Amino acid sequence: MAHRNPIIPGFAPDPSVVRIDKTFYLVNSSFHLYPGLPIFASRDLVSWRHIGNAIHRPTQLSLAQSGTSLNPGPGESSEKAPATGGLYAPTIRHHKGMAYIVCTNVIYDASRDTGDWASGLSFQNFIVSTPDICVGQWSDPVFFDFHGIDPDLFFDDDGRAYIAGSSWSPSPSCCISCFEINVSTGRKLSEERPLWRGHSQIIPEGPHIYKRNGSYYLLIAEGGTHDGHCVAVARAESIWGPYASCAQNPILKPTNALDPSVYAHYNGHGDLVQDPSGAWWLVCLGVRRDRAGRMVLGRETFLTPVNWPGNQTWPQIQQPIPRTICGTASDKDSEGFLPSRHIEAVPSPFSPRLDLVWVRNPDLKRCRISADGKMISLFPSQTDLGQCTGCPTSFVGRRQRRLEGVATACLVNPPMSDDAGDAKMGLAYYKDEHRYARIMYEPSAKTVTFEVVNWAKNPPISRNKRLAVDFTPPTRVQFQILYTEQLIHFLYRVNEGVGREGWRSCGLVDTLEMTGHDFTGPVIGVFATGTEEEWRTFEEVDI
Repeated sequence: MAHRNPIIPGFAPDPSVVRIDKTFYLVNSSFHLYPGLPIFASRDLVSWRHIGNAIHRPTQLSLAQSGTSLNPGPGESSEKAPATGGLYAPTIRHHKGMAYIVCTNVIYDASRDTGDWASGLSFQNFIVSTPDICVGQWSDPVFFDFHGIDPDLFFDDDGRAYIAGSSWSPSPSCCISCFEINVSTGRKLSEERPLWRGHSQIIPEGPHIYKRNGSYYLLIAEGGTHDGHCVAVARAESIWGPYASCAQNPILKPTNALDPSVYAHYNGHGDLVQDPSGAWWLVCLGVRRDRAGRMVLGRETFLTPVNWPGNQTWPQIQQPIPRTICGTASDKDSEGFLPSRHIEAVPSPFSPRLDLVWVRNPDLKRCRISADGKMISLFPSQTDLGQCTGCPTSFVGRRQRRLEGVATACLVNPPMSDDAGDAKMGLAYYKDEHRYARIMYEPSAKTVTFEVVNWAKNPPISRNKRLAVDFTPPTRVQFQILYTEQLIHFLYRVNEGVGREGWRSCGLVDTLEMTGHDFTGPVIGVFATGTEEEWRTFEEVDI
């Protein structure tokens, strides 16, 4: 098999994978986005299709407090490290006809933040399940008591179920701990016991337990989420340990960010899976980083082979490369998802609306979307993109999946009244409430406005450019974002032009200005904010 990396491009961190019969299913972290926990299916680990989301009803849980905290950056960096709350590091497993996902909803309460990000955190750990993963209907969460993140679910040969996670008690990420659980009720069936503090003992997280040849293997990520991030493994004869560290740890080593020969940086947080032929593979997160430090799409999902022949005690993992097994290196851009020709039998048709996302808790009654996703109407929210008030924001978009591309939207029949007040409507490149760039129409000022902010940078970035527009009345305001690995170009045109004609430049952003040691990736979408109470419609939406 030849595969091309990343297998899930663009804002697809913390992958977990399971094989059910002949089909592989993969889930990613989604943090502050709704719907949460996107699920992908493949018959060959190469071609993947987005088939659903495990958190697909607002009533399942609240993402209202999944805001982003700006913390001191790593090492001697003068920049802040944005840490976003929400849905962290799911694990997907299958047992006796049921598919399960365990996950943490990280709740960030800024009012309790004393300067240390962890001081403002609390954790909702939960299990959702479904008897048919392709139908796309998941249960309400079953919550369980665990003060930590990144839960793993392991079913032993006797049917007993165990949770292993990164315990944050008494201090953040102090160790990997474990307890037996009733998956139906969330009740703990044993005391929580520490298993392993990792090879480096630096932020052990993302644990997964496997059983092979009668032994228990504990695979973890450690070393921090960027520089130093790696994968280590330990082994025990009992699930409770003691766990002996592999002498070759870390088995997926940290990369040198300045080495131009490295394709994927910050590799870690992986999950093992065995294909029907018996070969082993690792899915893991990684970052495509250029020499200047641009990490445009954030953390993505990569695939790499695992050498575990016969009765060999320890797995050996290859660093992810662009293409492996029987291919040659591809160009750097993955060009989005590969064709899904190998998984036609997955009984879940792709919907152009399936991968649309909202920020935090949406008010879905404020959004109308056509069947093909090309027309979106929004009822404005008083919460703007730069706010995290717990109230919904009228924004809907898609994760950026390619290094190069174009996004467009046409605002039809925009308001002209001076009574529109603080109304804003347009097209945005969004990461969180501290970092976004957008082009928008402001009816009260009769301007098209370009804005870019990033409060995590030192010094902070805040630019605003208003272009007066002489038209009476406007019937169409078209917005366009052209993006490459280096630049994001914001353009507009009013009541004129077809094809490539008539576009006017409004602003340029170096993608380095939007790069940081963060958890998330960019989302491009349309928004409407302000106090006016009129639906605003975008046509020709292609985001």
